[in-house]
Amino acid sequence: MHECLLCKRDMKTSKDIFGNGCIRNIYSFLDWKMPKRLKLREETLCKNIMKKTNIRSINTNQKIWLTDRYLTYQYLNKIPYGNYNALKKQIDYDMQNVKQIEKDKQPKSAKNMSLKQAYELYKKVIKFKDGLDKIKNKNFTDEDSIKTIITSFSFIFNISKNKSQYEKNSFKAMQYVFWQTVIEIGGRYAEFPISANFLQHSLEKQPQDLVITEGKVIEEITGDKYFKENISNIVKRYGSNSKEFVFDSLKDDSFPMNFNDKDLYFAIHSANLYVVGKKVNNKWNLEIKLNDRYDYSKPKTPSKYYNDTSSVAKSLFSSTLYNLASFSVNCNVMKEYNIEILIQLNEFEVI
Repeated sequence: MHECLLCKRDMKTSKDIFGNGCIRNIYSFLDWKMPKRLKLREETLCKNIMKKTNIRSINTNQKIWLTDRYLTYQYLNKIPYGNYNALKKQIDYDMQNVKQIEKDKQPKSAKNMSLKQAYELYKKVIKFKDGLDKIKNKNFTDEDSIKTIITSFSFIFNISKNKSQYEKNSFKAMQYVFWQTVIEIGGRYAEFPISANFLQHSLEKQPQDLVITEGKVIEEITGDKYFKENISNIVKRYGSNSKEFVFDSLKDDSFPMNFNDKDLYFAIHSANLYVVGKKVNNKWNLEIKLNDRYDYSKPKTPSKYYNDTSSVAKSLFSSTLYNLASFSVNCNVMKEYNIEILIQLNEFEVI
């Protein structure tokens, strides 16, 4: 079997080193003028590479390896995610010492990164950039377009299938860029500024735990419909025959901490609730504490938790982001941290 040097497809009876489609792709990628005559294309390619690398008088096997390493280097040079400096230095060394490559031997750098691997990774980078453009252009107004976007990014979260550490590093770098893009548009399009801020914090190298006592997060929580209903129900049960009470969700899970606001819903994943109540003049002064672990440990399905009839696409997209985040936590792109939210509600009236 005779394989194409670039894509490794069986070329059957052909004696060329590249398939016709691949040689066209290579000339286009390098932005070199391709000869019209088929027989001259590979010969011209090799000659141009030898000229670029200032290498002469090498045998056929060495020409093939020089071409292989040169193209590998060029593909890696177009990949902005991950650090390939050491590998490119090794490839450059192999090219400069190509005359020492014996028949049936391969350069050391080929063991770390083959031409096909570099080419496939380059294609994934192009696919990734196209997906970013779609997000930035807000082209996800229906379920079909959402599925297209999800497909374009899914490979960067499936690191387990990639054995090469170089590829893993690239995919981690792409995950980071992906989440930065989500943060960039999160507050503007999806109207999730709190989620975006918490997400940004998780991307730091060593995020510190957060203690929140004032600001937008407190305002959004105290104004949330589900939160107020939940607190009212707690007060009704625990304060019905008493002027003071203590509620701890770790001891009583009858009042799960959900939010009507979707920004809060995705920002605060599964909080523990602690409430101390004191009755004054038939009204309640409440000290409320929410403790959450920013960890994306429980995947969410939008239809199960809420029904956003005004924007089903937005809901699906948001829940998908949540579930993708769990992979980034496992890859250590996102880091876990604790969030403590302290709220003082005076003269609270039961709904």
